[in-house]
Amino acid sequence: MPERKTQEGGSEKNRIDWRKRYLHLEDNIPGMVFSMVFQPNRPCSFLYVSNDALELIGVSPKELLADAGLFLRLIHPADREHYERKLTHNSVTLSPWREELRLVVNGQVRWYDCMARPESLEEGGVCWHGVLLDITVRKEAEKSHLRTTSLLDGIFNQNPYPIWISDRFGSLIRMNKACREVMAVVGNGGSGAYNILLDGRIREQGFLSLVRSVFDEGNTAQFLLACGKKGDGPVFEVTVAPVRDDQEMVTNAIVMYNDTTERIRAESDLRLTQFCIDHAGVSIFRIEEPDGRVVCANHHACASLGYSQEEMTSMTVFDFDPTFTREKWLAHRRNLKERKGGVIETIHRRKDGTVFPVEVSINFLEYEGRTYSFS
Repeated sequence: MPERKTQEGGSEKNRIDWRKRYLHLEDNIPGMVFSMVFQPNRPCSFLYVSNDALELIGVSPKELLADAGLFLRLIHPADREHYERKLTHNSVTLSPWREELRLVVNGQVRWYDCMARPESLEEGGVCWHGVLLDITVRKEAEKSHLRTTSLLDGIFNQNPYPIWISDRFGSLIRMNKACREVMAVVGNGGSGAYNILLDGRIREQGFLSLVRSVFDEGNTAQFLLACGKKGDGPVFEVTVAPVRDDQEMVTNAIVMYNDTTERIRAESDLRLTQFCIDHAGVSIFRIEEPDGRVVCANHHACASLGYSQEEMTSMTVFDFDPTFTREKWLAHRRNLKERKGGVIETIHRRKDGTVFPVEVSINFLEYEGRTYSFS
């Protein structure tokens, strides 16, 4: 008899210990633990609700045990139909139930993650044992992240400049709309298999080591890439910039293209025009108005007067044309400006003091709101 009492006493002590452990565990779960009975055609009811209910959803366990409808009325109107349909369906299939719900608590919309497992009841229906967790902070962070991601996606896709992103090894993983046309020229038709480190054109033009340094050393590379076979194709200014993680490791690269074909052609044409002016067989001056300062003079003009280019651009017309005083010069320029130019005969004096007669053709040109004089 004493032995039996001892065994019964030990069992009772174990039950008390497990009860304490469970209550301790429940107190440390960051949510509301519950047991809820679902029976078809009958209102749901709670068999158990943990003490966190009041802090979590603003309703005490006692109130929920008395009226489970209080919980239903907290559910956001837009989520209520889905909640009831999902609960009914899972009560038939006896599959675990998980739902993200919005509850309106004290006038504020909050997000909750509801997880529960079913237990069939002998008298019919299902008892759901689960936990309700407040995930409002997480959902707000997701919403903020989504807004930021959407903004960045918009900036990326709507950017008028061709941009694409590579992985750590140089392979194309994403490009914006503007880049598709460029990649048809640069990257073998814009295939996802394109790898900038394997581009033969980059290797042949001597830029491969520059591009490698982006991935290996975190440098930024910039170069002009000619895409035509005979030098008559487009030319792109290519910028390859590294993307680093929190540990400063290069994880990706951003590649940007700027079509400089027209600019390079215009610069080439401009250099040819300048070359023709510099090497023309007549003297050509550009004169600053109204003070008569020489802005530039070609080779023939410098040679005819015996001055260097540097010396000429530090002089005024009065230094090599002895026929002009400042007053006479201003009157002369006003007269010619009204007529948009003209031809005069005058005398130029060389650096050695000798003089020679010249015929000067003068043109006044308007460009971007300013007047320029060429003689």
